[in-house]
Amino acid sequence: MKTLLIHEHGKPYGSGGVIAVWRLHQILRELGVQSTIACRRRDTDDPSVVELPRADRIEKLLGKISWRIGLNDIHCLSTFKIPSFAPFREADVVNIHGWHTNYFNYLALPRLCRHKPVVATLHDMWNLTGHCAVSLDCDRWETGCGKCPDLETFPPVGRDATAWEWKLKNWVYKRSEMVVVAPSQYLAELARRSMLGRFDVRQIPNCVDTSVYRPLEARAARASLGLPPDGHMVMFGALSLDRPVKGGDLLVGALRKLDEKLRAETTLLLLGGGGQAVAKACGLPAVSLGYVTDDERKAQAYSAADVFLLPSRWENQGIVLLEATACGTPCVGFDVGGVPEVINGGPSGLIAPPEDTAAFADAVSTLLSDDDLRLKMGRQAREAAVREYDIAVHGRRYVALYEELVDRHKSAP
Repeated sequence: MKTLLIHEHGKPYGSGGVIAVWRLHQILRELGVQSTIACRRRDTDDPSVVELPRADRIEKLLGKISWRIGLNDIHCLSTFKIPSFAPFREADVVNIHGWHTNYFNYLALPRLCRHKPVVATLHDMWNLTGHCAVSLDCDRWETGCGKCPDLETFPPVGRDATAWEWKLKNWVYKRSEMVVVAPSQYLAELARRSMLGRFDVRQIPNCVDTSVYRPLEARAARASLGLPPDGHMVMFGALSLDRPVKGGDLLVGALRKLDEKLRAETTLLLLGGGGQAVAKACGLPAVSLGYVTDDERKAQAYSAADVFLLPSRWENQGIVLLEATACGTPCVGFDVGGVPEVINGGPSGLIAPPEDTAAFADAVSTLLSDDDLRLKMGRQAREAAVREYDIAVHGRRYVALYEELVDRHKSAP
């Protein structure tokens, strides 16, 4: 079987969506599938990663116009060339990931679907909305958007054309045939309630390589990273720690609510960009490792921590959460998005009501103060990760879906 994975990036590090695509690509190849990533920016010498057709000069000019009228992405005329693109022609099935950020024109979707079976993997809410990737408390996407309360929400738009973009997406979906995949049950349910509900919506969780992300001896991990050998250690990790949706401010508020004795015994370990402001504001001793791309080093960081903290205001199914559980590190998160599905699956940690920093602090305190509970949840976290999120399990789930669609396509009149 030959698959074509379409995404903005083709590399093993970056945002959760980038990592998810790369891991799927790698396990497909290990399972004997001839997988190719077609992307806007080829950030590797790997020959299985190729660049999509592009027309930089004209699309850059058109992009300025489309942004000003509030319709991102439609300037990417080169997407219409994909059906004549050799990797597309040779593929048995096409899997599109991460549709926004000015590299893929969704208006071309019906044309792609006419030629190949298409899987649409969602990594956020963009496919459901009139412009945003995360709608938070706004539910206007259910009825057509318009009068957008936040045009600056990623990806930002120059004016409010959200009602028009919603209608354009709905028009495109009416003329397309595909299977939608969501990593979390939460996002799958949102998709079924949206204009994507006309399609077959499946859930296939994200994955982690549990042979790499595994429990390591904590003191040895701390020594390897130059971390304090004694005392409690809590960890916060994201691509950009200062993004509001990641809840760095909520984390600061929660950590400041820990009692003084516990605060004196606890170090905050930060993994990701923009950690300096969080470290300065939290009032705890803090160590920032910056953005780490090496998987072994990341596994050491998770293993060095007693508890992993995920204060996000919204998550589909955080890759960092799966990595932490695979390393046997219990987690504390808010009851948002797909977070409780992972944490309650062990249970692998404790859940606090959304944005309730006092409850979040109580959960952190409970785990740090109860060694037996923390170790028990760490073991359950590891077991759940191996059972539900291992990369080989993930690969077999996707292969089964691809084979089903290819067989259906071959038997179609």
